[in-house]
Amino acid sequence: MPNQILIADDEPEILSEIAIYLRRRGEVVVDVRSFGDAVRAFDDTPGSIALVITDVRMPDGNGVDLVRWVINRSEGKCPCLLMTGHLDVAGLGADLEAAGVRILDKPFAMSALYDLVCNTLVR
Repeated sequence: MPNQILIADDEPEILSEIAIYLRRRGEVVVDVRSFGDAVRAFDDTPGSIALVITDVRMPDGNGVDLVRWVINRSEGKCPCLLMTGHLDVAGLGADLEAAGVRILDKPFAMSALYDLVCNTLVR
């Protein structure tokens, strides 16, 4: 199974736009609408998620907690990007900064997202 990008965002329009954009660029995308679905998708595809992109605010959990869970579960091997309009690098916490978690401030251009994806993924 090819490496996949897991995207979690509870806003269907944003989730769809990002997923379509990345798929058009040849990426394999798993898109989910909640914290719980993201955890299940990550666990259901062990070792095949190459990158997690998540919104910070979701109704059933928070993206920062999801990123911490992914980093722990993957033993630091799965990079993560946080999409937010509510958090800056100073608010990340030393553990996430040390893990290389990147923040993408909303609103953002899809090209900026793709640049981050390409710079984050090891090909």
